[in-house]
Amino acid sequence: MTDHDSVRQFLVADEVGLGKTMVARGVIARTIEALWDKVPRIDIIYICSNGAIAEQNLARLNVMEDAAQVLPTRLTLLPLELGKRDSLRNNKVNFISLTPGTTFDLKSSGGLAVERALLLRLLADMLPSDLGPIHLFQGWSGDAGWAWERKRIAEAPVDQDIAEGFRAAVKAEPGLLDQITALAERFRTTSPDANVRRDRETIIGKLRGMLARTSAAALEPDLIILDEFQRFHGLLHDDSEAADLARQLFDFTDAAGNATRTLLLSATPYRMLTLAGDEPDAGDHYNEFLEVLEFLFGKAEGKTRRDEIATEMHRFRTAMQLLPKGFDAAYDLKQGIENKLRRVIARTERVSESTDRDAMVREIRHEIDLRPEDLLEARAIAAVAKAANAPGTVEYWKSAPYLLNFMRDYKLAEHIKAQSTGPDAALRDAMRAARRCNLDRDKLDKYAALQIPNGRMRKLMELASENDLNRRLWMPPALPYFGNALRASKILVFSEWSMVPNAIAALLSYESERQLGLGEGKHGYFDFTRPRPLQFREAQGRMAGLRALQLVIPSPTLAKLIDPLTLHLTARPASADAMRRAAMETLVASAPDISMDVADWAAPAALDLQLTSFRAWLSGPAVSQIGDEESWPGHLTVLKLAANAGSRKIHADTALISHLVEVALGSPATCALRALSRVCPELQLDHPALLSAATRIAMGFRTLFNQPEAQSLLREESADFYWRAVLRHAVEHDLQSVLDEYAHVLLESEGLLGHSPEKRLAGLAERIVEALSLRPAQIEVNDYHVGRRRISNAVLKMRGRFAMRLSNKGESEDGILRTGIVRTAFNSPFRPFVLASTSVGQEGLDFHPYCHRLVHWNLPPNPVDMEQREGRVHRYKNHAVRLNLAEGFASTLRVDNSADPWAFMFALAHVQATRPGDLEPFWLLEGPNHIERHILSLPFSREETRLSWLKRSVAIYRLAFGQPRQDDLLIFLEALAENFPANKLAELQINLRPENQL
Repeated sequence: MTDHDSVRQFLVADEVGLGKTMVARGVIARTIEALWDKVPRIDIIYICSNGAIAEQNLARLNVMEDAAQVLPTRLTLLPLELGKRDSLRNNKVNFISLTPGTTFDLKSSGGLAVERALLLRLLADMLPSDLGPIHLFQGWSGDAGWAWERKRIAEAPVDQDIAEGFRAAVKAEPGLLDQITALAERFRTTSPDANVRRDRETIIGKLRGMLARTSAAALEPDLIILDEFQRFHGLLHDDSEAADLARQLFDFTDAAGNATRTLLLSATPYRMLTLAGDEPDAGDHYNEFLEVLEFLFGKAEGKTRRDEIATEMHRFRTAMQLLPKGFDAAYDLKQGIENKLRRVIARTERVSESTDRDAMVREIRHEIDLRPEDLLEARAIAAVAKAANAPGTVEYWKSAPYLLNFMRDYKLAEHIKAQSTGPDAALRDAMRAARRCNLDRDKLDKYAALQIPNGRMRKLMELASENDLNRRLWMPPALPYFGNALRASKILVFSEWSMVPNAIAALLSYESERQLGLGEGKHGYFDFTRPRPLQFREAQGRMAGLRALQLVIPSPTLAKLIDPLTLHLTARPASADAMRRAAMETLVASAPDISMDVADWAAPAALDLQLTSFRAWLSGPAVSQIGDEESWPGHLTVLKLAANAGSRKIHADTALISHLVEVALGSPATCALRALSRVCPELQLDHPALLSAATRIAMGFRTLFNQPEAQSLLREESADFYWRAVLRHAVEHDLQSVLDEYAHVLLESEGLLGHSPEKRLAGLAERIVEALSLRPAQIEVNDYHVGRRRISNAVLKMRGRFAMRLSNKGESEDGILRTGIVRTAFNSPFRPFVLASTSVGQEGLDFHPYCHRLVHWNLPPNPVDMEQREGRVHRYKNHAVRLNLAEGFASTLRVDNSADPWAFMFALAHVQATRPGDLEPFWLLEGPNHIERHILSLPFSREETRLSWLKRSVAIYRLAFGQPRQDDLLIFLEALAENFPANKLAELQINLRPENQL
């Protein structure tokens, strides 16, 4: 974008999961470097489909960290932002994030209350001074809220240039002020009807658009990044007001001649494959491809270049249809097309980077058995559908068990509901006969074993229970500090049917609870409440949670004296007990000779009170504000008093030493302290920010260990006091290694690299606590009962925690979209271990940190969708890559280079990489672990045939790149592939990888 034949627009179309955001970060850095001495300020605009993506990626793109102004806003609110004293007008580098729906497409929308209040303020001197305009712009706001918003905006500073420009634009629009005045009069004198309210929405939408255009002129974009722009490609091609406003930004050139550059990011910038039978609104590869080319080559030569490449593509197709004898001609044409396209497009793919050209993906096909109970359900459900005049159920029956329970929003359920009052005898009989195929509430309540009448679900349960995952609270680490690594993985499931995620979440979570022994106590499944054993409360005038303090108050002294990573590198313990013995030897040899006569729960704090910084922190406000219970400050006071006592030698007390070892190795707070210090090595272990962040994380662990399933598991493992059982479990499940790995993963995924240590710690603690605190999902399940005159439905609520569904966008938890919270938890080492989704999770979301196992419950309709699905887990530093990294490079770790063992191993693997570029080792690192593609198809089903076609198409569909009628060409190439060398066909794939990496 800066060389002698540079273009203003460039597309990075790397295959899904290959780090396009990281490429954008590099382009931003180069842009700032190139313009630093040329322009007074540098504006970088980031446009993406929604605010959640913007919030996530702005942190990753901000190469200036705290030195840059980051402004997630709407163009209509820019007058308020520029009116501030520290606005972007006075800042050298600015990041502005915009979303199309709230920035460009503003017609017929009333917008936010703050936008309407700003419009009213800007137009106040031009409108009547009565209540009419106030009521007009109030919209749907309540009276009190609208009054508060008007007062706030009236007192806020506003950029005068934009204000005057907007008012001038309104005056210049013929008749507009008269329309606003007349409409305001109607709101003053009457209660407006629906038509008047629609007129209001239209006029306010028009004013918002005018304000946005005026505000856009105040921006001076140097670089615009369009992320996943295929979701709003109309901004590039349409003839609309929204597209005109976007082009106002794309076409900006400042007074010195510096023209805006636009970087487009998308793995699927146009529909990658169009087949006969696709839905008309699904898009067309050929036309979308040409539209994108025209935009990339720009106004001056876009149409000419587009037509040239279209002609070359036609000649290339003709040459391929003459294969095998047309190979040389086809190859020459292919190279010419590559040279033209590389001016504006770069695309890197994984296949060519792996030795076996398999992109590190291994396919695993499972034998799905068919049992008599499966067929009995098929017959029973078919009879119900027939009696209810509902559509056939065979495809649903193949996908999930207990169909009458889980088919809540399907035609079958609608037909049953419509006939629930006065059902005929045929439906009543069919429903009664199907009762034995339903979930039984009484059996569920007793945690009875389920005889699952579905082969796919039985196989998934088997996969999910490997390595005893259904009896674990967190994933085993890729780099264990004792014993051998387990090649375990979380599981991501994709299905076509919306009932399948619910069935998976409910049934797998139920079975996990049953395996954890929740049915062995006095509580039933539908009585899930349990007392919380880890509480900081006052009972009978005494602090009742003192012993749990060592779980949530970190010990910097023990963290330093006993480090499981150091013991792993020096003693190579083979088990948790061996780790304990090594730790005891270390403590006896290196512990300070301190006299103390304290309870064991206060002993760690007694050691730490020798540190001035720790003593000040424990007495300060930061730690007292972390706990949310009334007696939390009282517990801290008692701890300080108890820890100050002393009269016996630590070396002489074996029981005390043993206890301190357990705390050093297993306290969630102390483990969190070490993990955080590895990614913030510039801070001492007793730094207040480290101590506070570790305590917050430990409070998250308290939430986890208070969960009923955790209680059941730990009480089964140990009859000791519960706080001791927590320590024991954390030691024996290698919590320190788990947190070390998780902190390394989060640091980059949250865009915290390079930020101040305090900001890193706050971000890490917030995300870890969010993952630990996820509540079980509530899954509604039909429970039909048939009477003589009525079919009733007593809806049951099942839980999803071990397995979860990817929630619909509308679901929320305390006002926060649950989709984001579930994604955070799945991308952590903690539960859920299985995530089931429909196509909602197929694009744009990452699920790779702890998952390299993907299950295709139903096969997608085309190979591009298959790659999109697998791209969710095949990403930067994915789980399989980390397992292979630990396998190959753990032996290189030494005590002096182990601050962050993962950073060291990745750096060394990068130095030793054998391929150009950065794909190795960050995206691809060969070894015994792969991205696993699990296929669950019934024998002799149509999906068996589709799988064969998909596998062939994945290998050759790229040859149809840029072609019309792609399916015709694919049919020819499939036939040719039977007798033509695969490597020769691969040579004809258009390769747009950057030339310096070829």
